[in-house]
Amino acid sequence: MLHIEDPIGFWPGEDEIVCEVDSFLRDHDKCGVSTVANTIFPAALDRGDGIEALTERYMQVYERRMHRQGEWGRYFQRMVAWPTGSGKNAGTVNQLAENIATLRAMRGGEAKFFGNVTEIALFDPARDLRKKMNRQCLSFIELKPERNGNSWRLSMMAVYRNHYYVQRTLGNLIGLGRLLAFIANEAGFEVGSLTIQSTHACLDPDLQRGDVFELIAACADPAALTTSPETTNLPQLASA
Repeated sequence: MLHIEDPIGFWPGEDEIVCEVDSFLRDHDKCGVSTVANTIFPAALDRGDGIEALTERYMQVYERRMHRQGEWGRYFQRMVAWPTGSGKNAGTVNQLAENIATLRAMRGGEAKFFGNVTEIALFDPARDLRKKMNRQCLSFIELKPERNGNSWRLSMMAVYRNHYYVQRTLGNLIGLGRLLAFIANEAGFEVGSLTIQSTHACLDPDLQRGDVFELIAACADPAALTTSPETTNLPQLASA
């Protein structure tokens, strides 16, 4: 269980840590931190013009560059285009748009406040139970609105069925933090905390333990890191 009180803030030295991890992953032929984060929230496509416009841009990119037959898709794609019906009745549900509308209505007083009705499904039994490998690891997201007088705060809990802690965790934390900030901003809430429950987690079995321990030791002393945001291709995440 990981709990982050400030999931969008970066302390001094943390940009350097992100870049060090990113460099490590790329050197070991793994997806970089930004790639992992973007599967959850495609920050580069956000123009500040709302969930519908973001969804339209994303789905164009997804169909052109990311969609592959036989693959399970992408997390953000499941959030904004969950398939419903079949044949002539086939369609999609934009889970993010629906949740944002619900939160806005509660925030504006048009709907009764509930702290337990906003959630996002990622696991799909119709698709995911058919195979045991190469399927989604993030299963479910719960959004938790809170109100205290004139203060409105939105927190998030994400449940992972499986989690590789070196390859995925840092990118997932950044992506989920960005997703939370987007939803909160669209609905008029302050950003709350982020909690991740990994029901199964491990150090990646295909990475050498010695290499991982060296990475951990390097990240424990940010001042000693030689990698900086200016010398890598990774965007400076604190300002993204």
